[in-house]
Amino acid sequence: MKRFGTVCCQLVLIATFLALPLTEATAQAVNAKVQAMSPGKLTAIGKSSNIATTGLKVVGKGSKVYLFADTTGSGATTVTSVAWTFSAKPAGSNASFDSASNRYTSFTPDSAGQYIVQASVNGGAKTDQETLWVSTFVGFSGNTVACQTCHSSNTTGWKTTGHATIFTQGIMGQLEVNATGLGTYGGNCFKCHTVGWDPSANNGNFGYLAKAAGFDTSWYKGKTKSGTSYLITAGDSSVYKNMVNNYAALVPVSNIGCESCHGPGKDHMGDITKIGLSYSAGVCQSCHDAPPRHVSGTNWNYSDHATMPLAGSVATSTSCFPCHSGSAFGKWVKAGKPATMTTWSTGADGGAPIACATCHDPHSTTNPYQLRTVDVDTLKNGYVVPAGLLGEGQLCMNCHRSRYAATARVTTKAPYYGFADHYGPHGNPQSDMILGQNCYQYGDSTLTGLSTHTGVGNGCVTCHMSGDNHSLAMTDTTGGLHDVVTACQTCHGAGITKFDDIKATYDYDRNGKIEGVKTEIAGLLNQLKAKLPIDVATGAPTLAMKDSLLVKNRPDLVAGIYVYSFVANDGSGGMHNAKYAISLLQKALGFYPTGVKVVDQKTPAGFELSQNYPNPFNPKTDIQFSVPRASTIQLNVYNILGEMVTSLANGDIVSGNYKVSWNGTNNHGQSVASGIYFYRLVVTSNGAQQYVITKKMLLTK
Repeated sequence: MKRFGTVCCQLVLIATFLALPLTEATAQAVNAKVQAMSPGKLTAIGKSSNIATTGLKVVGKGSKVYLFADTTGSGATTVTSVAWTFSAKPAGSNASFDSASNRYTSFTPDSAGQYIVQASVNGGAKTDQETLWVSTFVGFSGNTVACQTCHSSNTTGWKTTGHATIFTQGIMGQLEVNATGLGTYGGNCFKCHTVGWDPSANNGNFGYLAKAAGFDTSWYKGKTKSGTSYLITAGDSSVYKNMVNNYAALVPVSNIGCESCHGPGKDHMGDITKIGLSYSAGVCQSCHDAPPRHVSGTNWNYSDHATMPLAGSVATSTSCFPCHSGSAFGKWVKAGKPATMTTWSTGADGGAPIACATCHDPHSTTNPYQLRTVDVDTLKNGYVVPAGLLGEGQLCMNCHRSRYAATARVTTKAPYYGFADHYGPHGNPQSDMILGQNCYQYGDSTLTGLSTHTGVGNGCVTCHMSGDNHSLAMTDTTGGLHDVVTACQTCHGAGITKFDDIKATYDYDRNGKIEGVKTEIAGLLNQLKAKLPIDVATGAPTLAMKDSLLVKNRPDLVAGIYVYSFVANDGSGGMHNAKYAISLLQKALGFYPTGVKVVDQKTPAGFELSQNYPNPFNPKTDIQFSVPRASTIQLNVYNILGEMVTSLANGDIVSGNYKVSWNGTNNHGQSVASGIYFYRLVVTSNGAQQYVITKKMLLTK
């Protein structure tokens, strides 16, 4: 999805941020950082012709390095000055900063070797250093360089990826081939599809080597133009053969190779510090944040993953491993998803963002779209997620699931002595919700497995990434705030323009009107909230140890708070699984009929009341009934005088096939005499009677 309104806002915000004065009232602290500069960011500051950078600490000789003095921190002392200096640089280097006093600055390393840059604030009150290694590119072609020797598994996998072949495909007209057999390509494509593109930097990159050797990188301009690209006959290998036969030095860097993502590697042999290793989005965004055409990275900037405030502060906590650290997640998947990892290092793995390489493996095409994993094992209640269910969405489910077994959490953790802090399912129980699993169900096992969207092929991906939308947001600001309902229209019709266009079939929250499903669930959620103790600071039901006395010896409140948190923390307003959300909330509010068991949730053709079985019976019989839509039911037993003996079910229920049991007792629990009894099902919907039927049964003793 191209979100041009969002993209434009992003560029304006970046430009504004770069212009912030030094007198901004930030804390007296400083962190010197190498700054990634994507095409989108460069455009925002008026430098669209400059070369994008990855933010790695291993850079090419002669290629510009961008730096940022981050003064975020605690305290109240105003930062009035920033000063950049070199603490060390290679002998003979004459490199200097473009500005030695701006928060953002840059320099061009003119010699290979180690550079140490220092940022200080307020005349040296606080200082910080960053170390960079400057080297040259060697490229990758077959088995000719060290990458293959030491990293055979990664390079073997990389060869199967689009990164390895995209440049060759481009110059041979094999990209975006149209119906007439013409592919599209252009000069701007070279910058991202080759190693280290920078025609002005003599460091072994494709752009410089092509320029020096006289390889014509503008050959395409004789072709028919299509937008900013040119049309090339698919399979035309003339330019490629010319390069291979006459410009062999270009071949090792004519791809998106190892050094595109890890930096120039000439000095890496035997020294791990002289190569870049980063899960940062800046590496990928050097190409994928290039609006208006390439906006996967641009959209990601607005995702909750990119802005997740806990990514840095809790990623080093073992209890938050591996979901709050991008690098830790990658290591965890590679290790086979162990319950614990002794090799995990808070220093090495903590704080990395949830970025491109967290979800995508640049070295493997084992899974679609190079996803790291498309399987999830079990939920915390022991439910084993079937292989393939929700497809590619199982990647998301590894983190977006409850951290606790709900029943144990409610019945043993809190009801008698109060809370532990952060009581509840944790922040994102979306997997549990969509699967109809692992919320507290008040002992009603018939709710388990209730589902609305488990038939959606790729689950999370189908809805949250419609149109390749890497922001994952289900709201958009293009042309005004609106819901992203493209995926919904497949099942709910083209007329759906917002979530509340999906109308409920019943007044679930009993406010006298039938509204959108999302609004009905919000009504139920608000009713439950009104019954629970509230944390004044947050305005939500309390989850904190300090409020333990409010819930001590009140298991009803503890259970209600868990259900409220489960539905609220899911974040979809119930849209992930309306059946389960409604049923849970109605249970918590006492709406749902007790004693009713689910036979299955298939929607029946019509209302039906079956003959009880066994009949005659002693001491117990089962009665099955079906309702094709959400309704209110009454199922009562009467004697031959027409007097009500007992009520077997009374309340709201969703569509499905159900059964209840009668053990031959009355409303007071007393056994009744042998004889003929009648059972009657009365179904109403929105105040109107829909179905009434009475049947006879025989109790024998």
